Amino acid sequence: MQAISATGTPARAHVPGNVIAEYPLSTEQFAARNLVDPKSVRARLCRTGSYHGIRPLKLASGRTLWPDLTATYEGAARLEQEGRRHA
Repeated sequence: MQAISATGTPARAHVPGNVIAEYPLSTEQFAARNLVDPKSVRARLCRTGSYHGIRPLKLASGRTLWPDLTATYEGAARLEQEGRRHA
């Protein structure tokens, strides 16, 4: 029988490392990348289950990990890493 978390979603006892690699950001880092307060991200996640269409990985420990994406008007976008030169 699979455990259910407080949010009603299945709790993940073990998540493979390759899946976690796709979700490298904490909520605070994700909020900074999107230029918003972490409380705004948590509130939107609580209300809608995502942050403007971007869904986090919920761990059994209660932590949420976010993909390296930025929310835009058109949808989620992967932006260039800082420090790269522009041509």
